Amino acid sequence: MRDLLIVASGGGHSGFAKAVADYLPFKPDFVIPTGDSYSWKLLEPLANKIWELPKPREPLESDLHAIYKGVESLVQSSLLPKYKVILATGSNHSLLPSFFGYLKGSKVFAIESQDRIFTRGKAIRIISAFAKGVFLHWEEQRSLYKNGVVVGPILQRPRYVPKDEGYVFVTAGTEGFQRLFDVLAKLKLPNVILQTGKVNPERYKGLGWKVFDFDPDMEKYLANASLVITHQGKTAMEASILYNKSVIMVFNRSLVRATTFSDAKAYAEIIGATFMDDPNTWASEVELLNSINSPRRPKTHKPGTERLVQVILNNL
Repeated sequence: MRDLLIVASGGGHSGFAKAVADYLPFKPDFVIPTGDSYSWKLLEPLANKIWELPKPREPLESDLHAIYKGVESLVQSSLLPKYKVILATGSNHSLLPSFFGYLKGSKVFAIESQDRIFTRGKAIRIISAFAKGVFLHWEEQRSLYKNGVVVGPILQRPRYVPKDEGYVFVTAGTEGFQRLFDVLAKLKLPNVILQTGKVNPERYKGLGWKVFDFDPDMEKYLANASLVITHQGKTAMEASILYNKSVIMVFNRSLVRATTFSDAKAYAEIIGATFMDDPNTWASEVELLNSINSPRRPKTHKPGTERLVQVILNNL
């Protein structure tokens, strides 16, 4: 029997996997979505072994599209070896390997997303029914689960000493956020670094900015920024808590399976970020400019990853 399998389900979920691995005294095994080169590059230096399983549904895909990949994921999940402990980081990708592990006798733990304050994520809600515990970031989440364990924000060890090199860093996760990027382009700010995700970076190459789609070392851009503009994902708390950066959090209404508006607004308040609704609701780009010119200072929180890892180690 192997010790620990971390289900790293892409995007911020893989970020949680990296955070936990940073604090472990050994290299665990991981499961990542099939073909997810970002997760592979992020986790390969920390991994004993990496398995790949299809992700039944991406954030913007339909239910119908999920059927074929779901069947394939079910078959492959059933073939994974038995582990003493499985840690699910969220999303539909985590469901099947966690459930089959539970059937084989594994102890299952899960991580709820940092932006779920009032509502529960669908996948973690299901996993919680057979999990030994659900790790939570904030006291405000305690009422979500009877088996919830509040450990503090689940973040990796900081790799850099924070500095201010005078640029605005804009990032919106794996999917990207074209509406936000397009509004920002209208402002023609002089010193911007833009990570576009799945949005074509060529759209913004004529602005004199540094523009790229992915970089496994996002932290160097967070650590040296003057200001971070992002969506309701994990990067917001990385910037504010790990590197004490002012954050503007812009709610992306296209992510209909992600957290709610109320959840995201509460999350922004917890970390001390400026919160803005989707750019579709703005009267003009001046609203973003006003937020850039009057940023909030972040609130202080102690990372809880070390406490999470101690619970895992106690169950091996």
